[in-house]
Amino acid sequence: MNPDEHKQPDLDGSGEAAWPHHVLLLIFVILWGGNFVLAEVALREMSPIGFSVSRFLLGGAAMITMLYFQLFFGAGGAERGAPLFPRVHKKDWPRLLVVAVLGATLAPWLGIEGLGLTHGARASLWLALGPVLSCALGYVLRTERIGRLGYVGIVLAALGTFALAFDGFRSDKGYWFGDLLLVLALLMAVAELHFIKPLAARYGATAMVAARTAIGGMVYLAIALPALVGETWLQLGVWTWIAIIFGGAVGVGIGQWAKVRALKKLGPTRVVLYGNLVPLAALWLAWATIRTQPSALEILSGLFIVLGAICIQVLDVRSRNGNGKKDRAGVSDLF
Repeated sequence: MNPDEHKQPDLDGSGEAAWPHHVLLLIFVILWGGNFVLAEVALREMSPIGFSVSRFLLGGAAMITMLYFQLFFGAGGAERGAPLFPRVHKKDWPRLLVVAVLGATLAPWLGIEGLGLTHGARASLWLALGPVLSCALGYVLRTERIGRLGYVGIVLAALGTFALAFDGFRSDKGYWFGDLLLVLALLMAVAELHFIKPLAARYGATAMVAARTAIGGMVYLAIALPALVGETWLQLGVWTWIAIIFGGAVGVGIGQWAKVRALKKLGPTRVVLYGNLVPLAALWLAWATIRTQPSALEILSGLFIVLGAICIQVLDVRSRNGNGKKDRAGVSDLF
């Protein structure tokens, strides 16, 4: 048994070793929010699918490398020396292919196309609905529990969704089709998380994340190859290259490292709370850097959606844990 399993996180955050994690996570909230703004800038020079697959390949390579060393050194509770790509039984291949195409091909493709038809800060608001949709789907599938505060969170998120959708149908906006693509991308990403659970239980989460990324990435590359060939790579600006590299290798690899390091010290609740601040950071950064003026409905919907996610991921989990019930939703939502 791992002796660290029974160590309690420093939930008050007052320990000497806790504040660096808070600072690091706060920095990554700004960086993750900036990632949406950088993507909007890059799409001025690149096709959506060309930019997305370039960033995905770098991010996928960084993630698989990170997972390999995690297994090699036995870090994070992983079995040391376990194969990164285990042999998958024939009957599990259809599910694995569905997971890979949903989560690593269609979701990023539709997501970037939707961002191209709206703007980065708006895309971050739609993606913030992920925890709410996942919780609702898990409740239907009986894989998640929801308390009273969870229902409050769903209602708040629903109000935010209605406000954001209504804003997209306004004649001076014309965001409705981009919003639709972003919602479809989000639904696929959420469905993937639930479909992958039996595979992760059978073969291990690390192995299945690596396999899904590799398979889905190859399919995505095959689809995007004509767009990649047609890109004028030597004429791309500095900020576009920063968006590709930062959004890929740095955003995925270092970002996950920061979250995992903070998890043991701060606990999942506070780490997830930082993640819920990303849409607000994206709204502010888009306004401050490229002068994207958010509408009143976008600001209002963002507050409702973020508050809904906090109710589900933080307050509801604490309430149920306070009643003595064992719950690990915070850790699962983190990844």
